[in-house]
Amino acid sequence: MNTLKVKPISTMVKVLMFLIASSSIFAMAANSNKDRQLIIEVNPSTHCAINVVPSDHESNCALLYPADKNPCKNDPECVCSKKEKYISWQTSTGDEFDINFTDGSPFKRCDYSAGRDGKVRCKIKNDGDYYYEVNVEGCDSNPYDPRIVVQ
Repeated sequence: MNTLKVKPISTMVKVLMFLIASSSIFAMAANSNKDRQLIIEVNPSTHCAINVVPSDHESNCALLYPADKNPCKNDPECVCSKKEKYISWQTSTGDEFDINFTDGSPFKRCDYSAGRDGKVRCKIKNDGDYYYEVNVEGCDSNPYDPRIVVQ
């Protein structure tokens, strides 16, 4: 009689584990395909960008690529995305800023400037590996230079 009870419980455990694994895979896939919102962290005293991070503080490159093919590897300033997705930037302090791509752009048409409390939002149209500069109004030093990889 005990063997009859063990089989249904064992089957229920297997089904439960399958559902958990499936939902985790779907959640990771959905997260890797979403638009990216980036926060330009600004030093309030110098008005210079000190970091550019995803608003969810999560690197999506590891979700999009196998570890040995991750184009960003250990570069925390690198963000991965796909064509037809949006990338948006805004500052942590509400400062005005400009985005300047140094060698080509992943976007076709985009206004790369944001006023106070503004945001830059652009739709990706081109594949490639793009470095860009973040110039914050009032910063007297060099611009900050993160990277976007689109495949």
